[in-house]
Amino acid sequence: MAALVRLAGAVAHELNNIFTAVSGNLSLLEDHIEQGSTPAEMVEEAIRTAQRGMELSAKLQAFAGRQPLQRKHIDLNSLLERAVYELRATLPKTLTIGFTPAPPACCIYVDEAKMMGTLCELVRNAVVAMNGIGQIRIMAENRRIMPGEGPSLRAGEYVIIRVCDTGPGMHPDIVAQAMDPMFSTKSSHINTGWGLSSCAGFVKQSGGTMNVFSEPGQGTTIDLYLPVANAAADVRRAG
Repeated sequence: MAALVRLAGAVAHELNNIFTAVSGNLSLLEDHIEQGSTPAEMVEEAIRTAQRGMELSAKLQAFAGRQPLQRKHIDLNSLLERAVYELRATLPKTLTIGFTPAPPACCIYVDEAKMMGTLCELVRNAVVAMNGIGQIRIMAENRRIMPGEGPSLRAGEYVIIRVCDTGPGMHPDIVAQAMDPMFSTKSSHINTGWGLSSCAGFVKQSGGTMNVFSEPGQGTTIDLYLPVANAAADVRRAG
């Protein structure tokens, strides 16, 4: 699996370079074609296809933990409050979202935009699972991981960001595959099946881990373990 992850990251990087070049040259070509003509429509479609390829490449890089990150120290509660406020404005009236804050002055060291994107992706998945009807709760708490407690985490101080929904839940065989790339219960298309795997890749690249818990009829809970700011510095020095 480690070899496959490295391969995915390397392939994604090369694909991104290819699609960027193709998209750039098509955009230049578009400037020399009569707008509204059949050739112009063909070029527009080719550009859209190249952009979808770039999106897929970005998801591959996220899964492999090789996406570029602009990390900074962020107050966790401020970020979560803003995320809930923005999400609430986009959710259907038949769905509610709530927030339980972490202890005061809890700071994490992450890429803010990608952290927001991860939370939005998890909420979007929950909305789809509940068919737009139900409750979503985002909670945060501190947790000390002791040496040897978890194989995927270094010992230290972590914050757990928990996204819970009241959806139908998942069978154990679905849970086991939920974070696999290209696994989806939806109809297949180019960007289906990368949401949770991309989120898990981002969290891992940020020094943490992501876990999925679900049972039929019991909803789904996704835990994001992220090192608090001082622990994040230790992770950077170690890795």
